[in-house]
Amino acid sequence: MAMTPTAADVSENVSAPARRSIPWKHSPLIVGTISTNDGLSHLIEAPQGIDLVEVRLDLLLSNGVAPKLIQQALSQRSVPALLTLRTRDEGGAFNWRSRQRVLFFMAFIRFVDAVDLELTNLPRLARVLRAVRLSKRDLIVSSHSLRRKLTPLRLRRLLTQFRKTRASLYKIVGLARHRRDLRALAEPLLTHSHMRLAIMASGPLATASRLSLPALGSRLVYVHLDGATAPGQPSHEDTYSFPQLRPIFSPK
Repeated sequence: MAMTPTAADVSENVSAPARRSIPWKHSPLIVGTISTNDGLSHLIEAPQGIDLVEVRLDLLLSNGVAPKLIQQALSQRSVPALLTLRTRDEGGAFNWRSRQRVLFFMAFIRFVDAVDLELTNLPRLARVLRAVRLSKRDLIVSSHSLRRKLTPLRLRRLLTQFRKTRASLYKIVGLARHRRDLRALAEPLLTHSHMRLAIMASGPLATASRLSLPALGSRLVYVHLDGATAPGQPSHEDTYSFPQLRPIFSPK
């Protein structure tokens, strides 16, 4: 098991790059996730069609990638970068202590253009949120329900909670075992099209959600550049024929 890194492992000698603008009005944006040492090269030269690279800092660190190497790759990036540092409850790699995670966020904010923060953790990440605002980085507020489906009532409550925090985009991930679960996830895209929403599923219909929900207005499509960071997440190189789509949309 990988040792949990500490803030002492972060270098102060790497220069941060100039901030890049993210074209949020374009829809959907293609987000390429990286989680390994080999994936760092995609920051320097991203595959064609990738609008934003998500740096899964928790997974990079758990895979033994040194913080300084991550900073160096970010300092040379050619595309906008999104910083994500998840706990295990959010599908991440480490069971971070709040202070520990805050210190890593603070060390890396200046290297990226946007930061993803979990809605339920915002009270514990107030210092990070202030730093995002002061540094004029964009904010994604996320909510993950990986083991429990999101009913229409829970989704309405979630949208109400989202409105309390100003963000560039609001992201929802909910469990979808059946088509009715996917239909429930799609509903906010139709009823709250004025909000900038990215919605996708976990579970058996995860891949189907990434292929279908952007057509209804979901603003982000996540693909992996070096290894899936979530079950059902396609690669940026994946292609599908119509016969191959049937089991994706009708999982057993």
